[in-house]
Amino acid sequence: MTPRRSPGRHLDARTALDYLEGLLPHAGRTEVEEHLAGPCPECHERVRALGRLIERMRRDRTPVVPESLRALALAAFAPATRPEPAGGMLEAVARLVFDSWASPLPAATRRAVGEARRLHFALMDDVLELECETEAAGLVSLRGRLRASDSALFRLEVETSGERFTALPDSSGRFALERVPAGEAHLTVTGPTGRFRLPPLTM
Repeated sequence: MTPRRSPGRHLDARTALDYLEGLLPHAGRTEVEEHLAGPCPECHERVRALGRLIERMRRDRTPVVPESLRALALAAFAPATRPEPAGGMLEAVARLVFDSWASPLPAATRRAVGEARRLHFALMDDVLELECETEAAGLVSLRGRLRASDSALFRLEVETSGERFTALPDSSGRFALERVPAGEAHLTVTGPTGRFRLPPLTM
């Protein structure tokens, strides 16, 4: 926009900003430069101050993040994909290695760890440690640890009383399921090395 000023009139802030941003048409730019060429300390200082402000604002602007860098950052926080069993994946029955009901713990150990039932299963080279403890009438909790190299890629499923529960071990292999109906439970552990069915477990 061409500034309209009577001779000797000072530059207003809008005109000075448009001049510094290169938004004035040729005639307007010429008029401003002619005014600044004269002895007008007020307009000289106004243009200098606005120029410093614009430069400071430009330096404070966050540069545009490259799309490739943005994609890498988002990928770093994406949840790990838990592989589904592929066709032909090994299926086996887990082998019971230890059951505290069949091999009662010493009295001192029971006092230290409580009356929870403890079981260990062999899943080929991996080990599943399971603890079953009564919470309330008709309800139990299942806690444990899967000792496997990629424990976070496994999934533990429990079917009991017509309901299904799923636990996803953390990076250390620990997991927990609360308020599971008591009764005969069917457990399955699925991971990169295969799918393992545990013998029916009475909880």
